[in-house]
Amino acid sequence: MASHTMSPSIWTVFGGLFGWTKRAFPETRKPRLTDNDLHSERDYINEVIWNNPDAFSSELDVQNMMSLYPERF
Repeated sequence: MASHTMSPSIWTVFGGLFGWTKRAFPETRKPRLTDNDLHSERDYINEVIWNNPDAFSSELDVQNMMSLYPERF
C-alpha cells in the first residue's frame, strides 16, 4: 500500500537550492543551420566513413562519432 506525505521530498529541496542557476545563466539558442552547413556536415560524415570503412559497423557508430566531435556538427 502506498502512503502520501505532506513533507517535501529531497528532490524538491535540491530543485529549490539549484533553481537559481537556470535564472542566472539563461540557455543560449543555437543558430539555425543553413544549407551550406548541412551539406558540409554530410560531406564530413561521408568522408570519415569512406576513409575508415572498418571503423563503422552500424548507425550507432556514426552517432557516437558525431557526439565525440560536436564542434564539427
